[in-house]
Parts: sequence; structure tokens; C-alpha cells
Amino acid sequence: QSALYALDLAHRWQVDVVVAILSDLLAGMVTDESFSVITEHAILKGLERLKAAAQRFGAESKKVQADLKAGRLPAAVALLFHGGSPSKSNEPKPKRRRV
Repeated sequence: QSALYALDLAHRWQVDVVVAILSDLLAGMVTDESFSVITEHAILKGLERLKAAAQRFGAESKKVQADLKAGRLPAAVALLFHGGSPSKSNEPKPKRRRV
């Protein structure tokens, strides 16, 4: 959890060296329990190395695969395995413009 907070701060302040170090550290910390949170951070922050490490872990983990099939993973994480764009049913309808 502390590593994710540090990653958020380093990413916000654009300290790229620290982001790279923390990404490598978090790649080794991916477990069945931490998979969703770490992967979502990697996707939302565009951290390709961490995202690739999480994807490798998820592809080999039976629990992650079961969660994926049951739809228990966040949408961004599920898209990492399914590809494509989110389904239209999950997107809010655009508001109508009144003139």
C-alpha cells in the first residue's frame, strides 16, 4: 500500500526515476490479492513495464482468471485481457444539450 502511495506521488510530481524504481518494485509484489489494485494503477498511469508484469502474472494465476470470467475485475483491468473498448452498457449516456 505504501509503495502505491509513493508511486502516486512520484507520478504526480513527474519524478521518472522514482516511478521506474517503484514500478519494478511493485512488479515483484503482485499477488492474487494485490493484482487488481496494482494493475489498475499501471493502466491508469500508463506504466507499460508494470502493466506487462501484471498481465503475465494474471495470465498464469488461476484466481485472476476465475475473477476475470466471473466479471469481478475492474473494467480497465478486464480490458487488459479482452482488448478492445469498454462495452457501451457500462458507459453513461451523454446528456442532452438544451438550447
